[in-house]
Amino acid sequence: MHRSWRLPSIALLLSLQFVASAAAAAPCDGSSDPCTIDLDRASANFATGAASYYAEAVLVNGTDAYYGANPQFLPTLQITHSAGSDGFTFQPQMYASVGGSGIQGLFEVAATLQFTGLSFTAEPGYQITGLQAVVKGSFSLVGNGYGGLALPGPLQWVDQNFTATVPLDPAAADFQTGFTVAASYVEGEEGTALSYGTGSASIDSVAFIVSVSPVPEPGPWAMLAAGGALLPWLVKRRSRRSQGARSNPPLTRV
Repeated sequence: MHRSWRLPSIALLLSLQFVASAAAAAPCDGSSDPCTIDLDRASANFATGAASYYAEAVLVNGTDAYYGANPQFLPTLQITHSAGSDGFTFQPQMYASVGGSGIQGLFEVAATLQFTGLSFTAEPGYQITGLQAVVKGSFSLVGNGYGGLALPGPLQWVDQNFTATVPLDPAAADFQTGFTVAASYVEGEEGTALSYGTGSASIDSVAFIVSVSPVPEPGPWAMLAAGGALLPWLVKRRSRRSQGARSNPPLTRV
């Protein structure tokens, strides 16, 4: 009697555990809870939800500046696909422009974009063969303007526009980038400009691209090798049976 109700109870317990584990991987809704984005053949996992992502632009000096950053990218995220990759892209809306209006002083803006606790996992039947972040933006300095880009990878330029491709570890895809721009205006005699400049920069888009491929099925040679590994065991087992048969001959009727 006990077996008739214990087995369904175990099955119910397992099903409840499965539902609980599935609920832990909640969709990314902008909260600080861990969340997962289904990319099809892979998934992007945020350890602390939207809090895994940080974007900010700060005025360091002066007043003659125009700047901003959007720290909430989840609503604008777009999932991308190709034959051998899945991923997502978004526009962080990070930008800054300093100087140029003739206001006396030094003007400087610093911007930072950062991911922490981001990882990628393959769906059943697939494997991840690579991960890269592709950052696109612009950067320009005029006159005494100065500044720089902080990107952990080589840059490709087309006029004032750049593209940077950064390889990442899928299991720990922490990533940081940013820029600084600065310029000053020094007024000379009779209101003329003794020194001036401008600086501008932006990060227009960020894409995480996961290279995926199907998990290879065991080929004929692998199956033959596995069969070959079993042969000694089968031969030994058959030999034991034959020895047992000889040591215990069947009884004959008189």
